[in-house]
Amino acid sequence: MTVPTPAPGHPQQPDGVSAPEAPQAGYPLPPLPEGALDKSASQFNPKQKTVLGCSGMVAAFLIVLVIAAAVSPSEAKPAKAAEAKPAPTVTVTVTATVMVTAPPPVAAKAPEPTQEAAPQTAQVPDMTGKSGDLLVEALKTAGFADGYKATSFHDVSGQGRTVLLLTNWKICDQDPKSKAIPITDKISVGVVKFGESCP
Repeated sequence: MTVPTPAPGHPQQPDGVSAPEAPQAGYPLPPLPEGALDKSASQFNPKQKTVLGCSGMVAAFLIVLVIAAAVSPSEAKPAKAAEAKPAPTVTVTVTATVMVTAPPPVAAKAPEPTQEAAPQTAQVPDMTGKSGDLLVEALKTAGFADGYKATSFHDVSGQGRTVLLLTNWKICDQDPKSKAIPITDKISVGVVKFGESCP
């Protein structure tokens, strides 16, 4: 007699024990007889028990791997966070030095020599024997700006007197006379008082 292979998840029934009837829809499952669970558990042979034991160990190993995988990302997060930190900012300051070369100084042009205007001249009249005041007036008429400043009167009598009132003094000698000179030059005039003889 051929024993049919039980469907997965249904243990094989021993001889003489009838399989429980499938429950009808809408009715609760009938209770299993006592000792049925112990009896079905003892039905595994040693080879099946070994396979089940190995399967349990593989399942336990897989559970440990899943737990380790679940724990390891959280431990790796700080490392990733540390890697994700931005690098410190480095500021580089570049200083440029600009050298400006000034053009060489241009030598100032020397002013072209201009012809100086010839000094203005005036003719000195010969006033010998006349009073000093007449010489001053004649010099002013000849072109001297100030006839008095253009003359230098001095006493030739040997007494060393100061010449003050020109109308009282007679011209004995003058240098220059009857000659054109620059109006900035001075005329030296030697005098004595009227009534005195020229040396």
